[in-house]
Amino acid sequence: MPNLNMDFTVNKNAVVCNMLNGEIQGRMKSRNNPALKQAYRERGIIDSTPAITQFILSHPKVFGNEKLIHRDGSNFFEGILPVYSNPVSASRRETLRSRMRYEYELTDSEVSGMEAFFDDFQTLADTPEIQKIVSDTEDYKNSIEEAWNASSSSIMRYISDVIGYEPEKTGKISTFIMYPTFDVHRCAQDKGGTNVFFARRKDNDIGKILAYLTHQVVHESMLPYKGSMTKQEKDYYHAFIKFLTDKDVYSQLSGKSYLDNVTREENPEIMGKVYPFWLGYRYRNADKEGLDPVELISAAIKRDRKYFEELPQDSKKRKLYSSYGFEKLDPKRIALLFREKRGITPYQFAKTDFDRRELVYQEKYIEIKKKPTMPGETEER
Repeated sequence: MPNLNMDFTVNKNAVVCNMLNGEIQGRMKSRNNPALKQAYRERGIIDSTPAITQFILSHPKVFGNEKLIHRDGSNFFEGILPVYSNPVSASRRETLRSRMRYEYELTDSEVSGMEAFFDDFQTLADTPEIQKIVSDTEDYKNSIEEAWNASSSSIMRYISDVIGYEPEKTGKISTFIMYPTFDVHRCAQDKGGTNVFFARRKDNDIGKILAYLTHQVVHESMLPYKGSMTKQEKDYYHAFIKFLTDKDVYSQLSGKSYLDNVTREENPEIMGKVYPFWLGYRYRNADKEGLDPVELISAAIKRDRKYFEELPQDSKKRKLYSSYGFEKLDPKRIALLFREKRGITPYQFAKTDFDRRELVYQEKYIEIKKKPTMPGETEER
């Protein structure tokens, strides 16, 4: 296997930047909802520390600038988070000035007026309150790093076994761990690699965390998009990556259903279409190991269908997975999908016609297509 070491880092400036991002989003989203505002305050998203609250009050021109802070909660801290993650402080200030001018379209006067803001930001990052938060984030980082180091080699061997070859690893993955007040999932390209910003609020399910990190390693540095891909191929390819990592790796680690781990921005229509084809791909070589692919596919469908049927009728998760159509799937047909294409690559998989339900449905659920008729002729079935 290629070297798959992932760098885990806690950067105090990045932690503060992310907390300010959450503070602004929380305030904007709850400004007309007192109950939500109180909930955010109790969770430490709003008024997370007295030092941060005072910092916001000390710079009304910055936090009141509509070019930087939008009413929907989006704000410039999201954009400058990668800048503040750069350990080279000598170039950071000039990069920030440039971003303010060209990305946020601030005037020279407005940029000049932010110098005190930049100075106070650094002072804020060095306060005892923030130092305590950074220390807690270090503990959080250490627990994730320990789990990754213990499991990554076996996970990556498993990935190679499923796809049938060892993809070349290009670039590096640097993971910046944030303070887990709220969920953080973000990637930013950097020279020679990818920066990942990550935290999960009060979620100690290490299986989900490892599956997410596997997704980033596999998709960003081993099986990235190809420039020749159409948008539709990218959508189907991303669904493949989700099934390979977020779903299957998680299921292998936890023994739970694919459905237990809801991925970020999961597209239910696309995932539902790809699901049976993924199972055919996943178990295409099982017979070489003396296993019955039909039985394995049947067991996977049974596992996920059971999970689905136990979900509350009006739950968001049940709605998310309602397009899977577990009861219609035919394990025997699914097992035949890639029998003659055992060496199919993930990129070739993304070119599959996933609308061909007759390849994966039981006979009774396959719609009979009527031939066009001419006047005076009867329809053939």
